[in-house]
Amino acid sequence: MHLGIPALLDFYRAHREEDSLVLATIVGTQGSTYRKPGAMMLISREGQYEGMISGGCLEGDLLHHAAGVFESGEAAFVTYDMHADEELVWGLGLGCDGVIHLLLQRLDKKRGFGFLKQLYASHSARRAVLLALVTETDKGLPCGAFGLLDNADISDGEPVILEILQSLATPWPQWRVNRTSVGLESESAGLILVQMPARTRVLICGGGPDSVPLARVLSELDWEVQVVDHRPAFARQERYPSGCLVTRANPSLLSEVVNLQDVDAAVIMSHHLENDARYLEQVSAFNIPYIGALGPRARKKRLREISGRQDVEIYGPAGLDIGAELPSSIALSIAAEIHAVLNQRNGCSLTLKTDAQA
Repeated sequence: MHLGIPALLDFYRAHREEDSLVLATIVGTQGSTYRKPGAMMLISREGQYEGMISGGCLEGDLLHHAAGVFESGEAAFVTYDMHADEELVWGLGLGCDGVIHLLLQRLDKKRGFGFLKQLYASHSARRAVLLALVTETDKGLPCGAFGLLDNADISDGEPVILEILQSLATPWPQWRVNRTSVGLESESAGLILVQMPARTRVLICGGGPDSVPLARVLSELDWEVQVVDHRPAFARQERYPSGCLVTRANPSLLSEVVNLQDVDAAVIMSHHLENDARYLEQVSAFNIPYIGALGPRARKKRLREISGRQDVEIYGPAGLDIGAELPSSIALSIAAEIHAVLNQRNGCSLTLKTDAQA
């Protein structure tokens, strides 16, 4: 599950001179809901917000609840039951059939905005984070109390919660993506655990015209994108979205200019067999969950032979079968396949999946 943490932290950075913000976190769901536990939304006193806790139908109503939390400073719970109150459901324009439980808490500047300051630092350094929030309490810890631990063993929050997180992180779990949040129990509180992986990083090997729409689609997912090409006409920053890193380098020097250990997905697409083989030789030496290559199966076989990487798993032809022909639709199919692989899904039609389960 992708939590939209980069956009949330950009909002925090833009509003961190304000006195306080309200954080809304989904702490539980039942039935069909747009977002799952761990999804968050940050709200300013002026009613600006970032993050989604629904498909857009609950956010406006939640602003009214946030106003009360701003005034009282006390954490509050809000439940939206989309099949209990017909007037409420259709008044908000809802059509789902689930229940969402949210925790709203005020984060004050004088207290460092809770865990946001450390989360921002950890995320900027591309460190995965485990966050636990108190959702039920018997004694000692108020609702909204937290513990945060990143995979460099940097921590913040309540010692009793940090002890639990330390036990879960020994050794540190190798989560590439946040799949779900789970309930935990301590002697003094009920907790929700939110797994926050480091920001997804995708490497595009080859800067031809079809790499540009791919970089755009990947950037829209809030992923880090790096493009490497040895050709001066292609390795130009202005061709790509502003957040992309563009590097000019010979394919044989890839491992010297890119930290391949931090790459989650690599797409090989220079359209030159020898260059692509050099790229494959280097990216396949690392535990990269997704390695994709353009071209037919026969070309994939030749890439393995030339690179000497006969046993490496290659997604090729890269992308899902959506009938793509032009660069923009090919980019969409590749991005979708990467998303599915990183989330350990098969990319099948949701209609077919749900009909089969009915």
